[in-house]
Amino acid sequence: MQTRILLTSAITFILLTALSSGLHGQTWRTMPWEFQAGIGSANYFGDIGGSAAENNWYGLRDINIIRSRLTGTAGARYNHNQYLSFSGHLSLGWLSGDDAGGPNDGRGYVFNTLFMEPMGRVEFFPLRDLQIGEGLDRRGMVRNYATFSTYIWTGFGTIVYGVIPNDALKARRERDNIEHGFITGVLPFGVGAKIGIMNVIDLGIELGGRWSFNDYLDGFTSPTATSNDIYYLTTINIVYRLKSLEEIGLNR
Repeated sequence: MQTRILLTSAITFILLTALSSGLHGQTWRTMPWEFQAGIGSANYFGDIGGSAAENNWYGLRDINIIRSRLTGTAGARYNHNQYLSFSGHLSLGWLSGDDAGGPNDGRGYVFNTLFMEPMGRVEFFPLRDLQIGEGLDRRGMVRNYATFSTYIWTGFGTIVYGVIPNDALKARRERDNIEHGFITGVLPFGVGAKIGIMNVIDLGIELGGRWSFNDYLDGFTSPTATSNDIYYLTTINIVYRLKSLEEIGLNR
């Protein structure tokens, strides 16, 4: 039921924003390339920590602010047309989990996982460069108005990781002879929004989930586990838009 509500909301959001296409600006034409950098938080959902509740919205209801950890992200985007963009990103950070206060409190497992995540993405913009107000500085500006964009995205990535277990988890891994690699694939999905506040500067926010191809991002898998590990990154970005060759006159 909850999944159906989420899907319905997403479809409604896309349809409503698509109807606003007539209000879109054309900034993507004059500035097709974008570079971004940001910081945010990482939240893990897997075999350590969490709650016993079912239908937890793929881990969203189990997000533990105390176990959130810092991440940094950098990337580049090419705006192919009004609705479609392609981008590449590299994220660094760590994941963390703790059994304390959860259904497995008695185990006492705690882990921290350092990771690096390269990723390629396809992004769909139902709403791009909606004009919402005047810009901050009109001198030499390509656009003299603020803009607002929303998008959804998916793609493919890999996560290179190293697990740091506490003593209890380390003993369990040794007892069960748990071995795993240090790299696996991830399937990402997410939403984002950004607002243009200056000539070539946007501020953005993204929420993205990752479904990993293995169940060992925490260095452990439970005998009762039914799915692989999932983690979420929430990022605040500064976006720099680069002018096209036509705009800077290098194609003459």
